[in-house]
Amino acid sequence: SAVSVRDTCTYRTSLLRAQSMTDTADNVKLAEILNLLEYEVEKKDLSAYRYALAGLAPTEGSQAILKRTGGSMDSKAFAEKFPDAAKKARTASELLEAAKKQDGGAESKAKKAIICPSILSADFARLASECSRMVDLGADFLHVDVMDGHFVPNLTIGAPVVKSLRKHTKSVLDCHLMVSNPEQWIPDFNKAGADTFCFHLEAVSDPLKVIKAIKQNGMKPGIALKPDTPVSKVFPYCEHLHHVLVMTVEPGFGGQKFMWWTMPKVAGICARFPSVNIQVDGGVKTHTIHACSKAGANMIVSGSGIFGVEDPGKAMEIMKTSVCSQGAA
Repeated sequence: SAVSVRDTCTYRTSLLRAQSMTDTADNVKLAEILNLLEYEVEKKDLSAYRYALAGLAPTEGSQAILKRTGGSMDSKAFAEKFPDAAKKARTASELLEAAKKQDGGAESKAKKAIICPSILSADFARLASECSRMVDLGADFLHVDVMDGHFVPNLTIGAPVVKSLRKHTKSVLDCHLMVSNPEQWIPDFNKAGADTFCFHLEAVSDPLKVIKAIKQNGMKPGIALKPDTPVSKVFPYCEHLHHVLVMTVEPGFGGQKFMWWTMPKVAGICARFPSVNIQVDGGVKTHTIHACSKAGANMIVSGSGIFGVEDPGKAMEIMKTSVCSQGAA
């Protein structure tokens, strides 16, 4: 049947009203995330804090809002842009109390603080000496970003560089493969001397098969998640993993701004799987590390935040101290 102009206008108005309500609810959630990230939590409240943060995982609507607004905000700036949402948002104390009244999350386990300078930010003309310098200054792992120009738009290094580097260091070579078919590279990285092999969940159809192959090749498996990938998708595999890598920028290029709204994903993993190592990578520096450590991350990847500062040793010390202050060993 024919639809009148009046009916069409009414329909459009309803859609806009529904969209506005959704935006408001999403904005409130984002404001609450910021309230928690700026809250100084006591160790005794860490489990409840992470449980509360985990319940605020951004929706697709939230992601759209963040892309429209730039996403890099503190609570004051957010309140100026979205005053109604800021007024409706619960305070960190209210969110914490609500979490305590519920399940409260699994008890946080002490995990080792592991600082992983990303060699993508090193001087490749002096890669061996750069890596030795980082280890001498306190690095626990050396993080190797492998990109194929297909899964991500950048092209970096592969197994031959890992093989060459292995001759010059006894440090753990922590390999993050941002590639379309990670399974085909497992034998090569094993032969090259890689210690860990982390692949993207988005790049495979059978994660358990890939995890099994990694273990059979003598490496420790990890799974990485892009910022937009729901954290629940990795839950079925967490008990089989050495670590889960939560990308805090879009994979492919260094130097991006830290995406603070990914912290509920970190907290979600920590609340459900308190023993699994949680790695963060992207925009992690001395001024963003505390958000990561409070959420439950214990494996910290940083490129320009370590290689690009005047005192890399001091930067790593600050990062490790932050992680240890939030329950890591």
